[in-house]
Amino acid sequence: MLGLNKNPENENIKNPPSDDSYPIVSILFSKSNKIDINALSLIVLDLINKDQIKCDIDLEDSYEVGKKLTPQDMEVMKKITLRIANKGELKTSETMAINLLKNLNKNKKFNLKSMAKQTNNSSIANKFEKDFDEFVKSLKNENGYDGENYKDILQNGKFTGNGKEIKKEWKNFQNYLKSNDLTEKYPPESVDENSAQIIYGACFGIEKDALNIRENNTVLTDFIDKDGYKLLNIIFNNALLNVTEKRKGDGIFYGINDKYTIPGGG
Repeated sequence: MLGLNKNPENENIKNPPSDDSYPIVSILFSKSNKIDINALSLIVLDLINKDQIKCDIDLEDSYEVGKKLTPQDMEVMKKITLRIANKGELKTSETMAINLLKNLNKNKKFNLKSMAKQTNNSSIANKFEKDFDEFVKSLKNENGYDGENYKDILQNGKFTGNGKEIKKEWKNFQNYLKSNDLTEKYPPESVDENSAQIIYGACFGIEKDALNIRENNTVLTDFIDKDGYKLLNIIFNNALLNVTEKRKGDGIFYGINDKYTIPGGG
């Protein structure tokens, strides 16, 4: 755990207040404090950033998904191709995320449109749910998080005194990510820091705001520029919508929104 920033208006404002993983940051400061599908998408973003998943984008202009999926959205998905190229040692959750993508797509290389179409198949959706449940378990085990308790930050589903202070620090960091003035004053000092800040933006759902005042200079930032994080969430949510038997009481919150159902579903 890094030290708290006592003064949010100095250069420390651009330093994340703790070294917690991206999914945990998103989980702790969501309204539910539960693991949802965003955790998987954040892992995929990090794997793209680490070049463990190659990303090829055949689209020059920025793109933003609207409130409803359109045929144009599907064509944009077709122009974004992912290829699994993992090498070296990975965390268990990262390995499970990669295997989940392989099982979902039946291939190591696929575009987002084809993956989206796969999620309409109920048998594939059922397998996805099982894989996702295992991914959630691995994420919990790695981080010592059981849904209600985490380090000295969260106990019995409530923030401790230290947790409340850390939450304030994350709020300051979140404000920095979307502040043009603060970002100009304390810009990211490297390509890696720039990309990390964009992923942190995704943790708070402000990744496009963060990117708009930072450089689009990596494959990861270009993926965000095409609304890739939102597209991943839509695709993974659609898989869960097409599970034939919905289980209850497993402590997992999926955050499904059917307004983004992939065309062609049952």
